Amino acid sequence: MSLSELPKRTAEARSSRRKIFFTKKNSAFSAAPRCAVALFLLTGCHKQAEEQARPALSVQVAKVERGDVAETVEVAGELSAPPGMDVKLGPLVAGRLGAMLVGEGDKVQKGQVLARLEGTPLRDALAQAEAQLAQARAQELNARAKLSRAEKALQAGVAAAQEVEDDRLALAQAQAAVKTAQAAVSTARNQFGRSELRAPFDAVVAHVFAAAGEPVDAGKPVVEVAHLSPIELRAPLAPRLAALLKPGQEAQLRVDALPGRTFPARVFAVAPTVDAATGAALVRLRAENNDGVLRMGTFAHAQVVTEVHRGVLRVPAPAVLGSEDGAAVEVVEQGKARKVPVRLGARGAQWVEVVEGVQPDAQVIVQGNYALPDGTPVQPQQDGGASSETAPVRAGGSEK
Repeated sequence: MSLSELPKRTAEARSSRRKIFFTKKNSAFSAAPRCAVALFLLTGCHKQAEEQARPALSVQVAKVERGDVAETVEVAGELSAPPGMDVKLGPLVAGRLGAMLVGEGDKVQKGQVLARLEGTPLRDALAQAEAQLAQARAQELNARAKLSRAEKALQAGVAAAQEVEDDRLALAQAQAAVKTAQAAVSTARNQFGRSELRAPFDAVVAHVFAAAGEPVDAGKPVVEVAHLSPIELRAPLAPRLAALLKPGQEAQLRVDALPGRTFPARVFAVAPTVDAATGAALVRLRAENNDGVLRMGTFAHAQVVTEVHRGVLRVPAPAVLGSEDGAAVEVVEQGKARKVPVRLGARGAQWVEVVEGVQPDAQVIVQGNYALPDGTPVQPQQDGGASSETAPVRAGGSEK
């Protein structure tokens, strides 16, 4: 190659390298979109594989159905005997307790002797009062006879009128003494009778406060008796809720000591006043207690039915999520969970009325529905659901 051809060859070589560079660069830029598409497809396949590989969660479901929903007001308080049917008995005179004839839990009849004070001092006082009465009567007879003789002597002219007047005064004093002695006898007899404590009505002995041989003061409680059928639940309630209650409304009563059992009850009375200290009104419910299983002092809950919505669309209460303004349920569609907003009506402890948002026979999740993302695969297990069509609901029902 001659020196004259060298620049020409050098220019051709540079041009050739420039063509190769741009060809490789264009090839790289054209391959980028294909890689992005391949990466997107790979990610989608991986995500789909993950969803297919994820095991379905086992959840309890129930069908949306039509039925009754009961709105109630819940009250809570202690059980007690009705007013006047829980009495603490004590002697009206001081003394020593001679005998305690009953114990806690004993059933007693009206008029039955429950306890006695030692009767010797009282018996002696009664005997003394009776003796004083006999003496006063004898003095009255003597004064009467003396007056009679004085009156005859006055008629015969051998006695003065002043003597007759004195005898009449003595008779009046003797008669007054008799009345005083009679009152003393009555008092002593009453005191002796009050040494016995008798049941004022058919009842059960609730508590014994003293044992035989102990000294007791007048009025000190010795034994408590109560009539417990019916038994009463007295509970304070906010005025807004108390206004919903009326005498005669049905209720279901439960006690923690007897789980699983309910007792029919009714509203007996609602206080017309509000306690200034607590701002609550007193509500009284009564329940029959013929078998005596409900005991005084036991804490109890009662749910009073205030209104029943009949034939409405309802779901079990555990199916409802969120607050009343933002309520929702999880429904099962094609094996996956989906959150659906709903509008609620009456709310209950077991059933909740659904006004809008779900259709009849839809499957709603009642267990395992919290923090469940949409599209989660689920394995439905049929729930037994609530059994009562007019199941009790929470305090106050729904706020509309």
